[in-house]
Amino acid sequence: MKSLTKLLVIALFFPLNALVAQSSFFIGANGGTNFSKFKHTIDLAELYSTSSSLSGLNGGVEFGLQLSNWTITSGVNYMQKGGNYATDNFSDQNGVGFLSAKERLHYVSIPVLVGYRAPISDNFGFSLDMGPAFNMGFSGKIDENIEYYASEEVTNEQYSVDFGTGVNDDYKSTQVSFQFSPGMYFKLNNRSTITFNFTWDNDFRDAFNQRYKQANTFFDDYKGSQFNRSTVLTIGYEYHINFSDKY
Repeated sequence: MKSLTKLLVIALFFPLNALVAQSSFFIGANGGTNFSKFKHTIDLAELYSTSSSLSGLNGGVEFGLQLSNWTITSGVNYMQKGGNYATDNFSDQNGVGFLSAKERLHYVSIPVLVGYRAPISDNFGFSLDMGPAFNMGFSGKIDENIEYYASEEVTNEQYSVDFGTGVNDDYKSTQVSFQFSPGMYFKLNNRSTITFNFTWDNDFRDAFNQRYKQANTFFDDYKGSQFNRSTVLTIGYEYHINFSDKY
């Protein structure tokens, strides 16, 4: 019986010891650029017939846990979102014209990502991370231009964007997106790693605050939803605290 117990202990100890030897806690920072645009549905897609990307910045701090080739990563990031959009069939009390707008939005983003790292050599490999991100908007602005048909008048307006649950708040205060992030990593040594990631960040649900939509007569004529879509390029640095150094 004692021999069987010893064999079970050995069978459990060696895989666990090997896992600890390949595991670490890491902290780091990242930064880069992104290209964001809006996706509209139903009437809004017909109204805003032209949509293009808006370049922005992103960056922040991250922390995570690596267990062999698997990772769990979170952090706090700043991310710009928004987009350019235009319509050829805009009309108001001043007539019919062409409307173009640039909308830049600012968010604090907290991702919760599960990843896998596939080593190609001792110092280089590919990675894949995915999971939800919780995006909290805190400010934004819209630069809008209208050129009216058969008129030389051009109007230029700038509006602030609000986040919250009130009838005057354009967007929800917190929006959930899904991130899919392939990349690569370079190990400088057993503690320091450089990462490069290409991330798609897509909203789950309509970004508009529903109370705002219900109170605004614009949405009586134009049904539909608006989603944030971002392509993010980042370079990062990780400092690993290896479990094997402690245990």
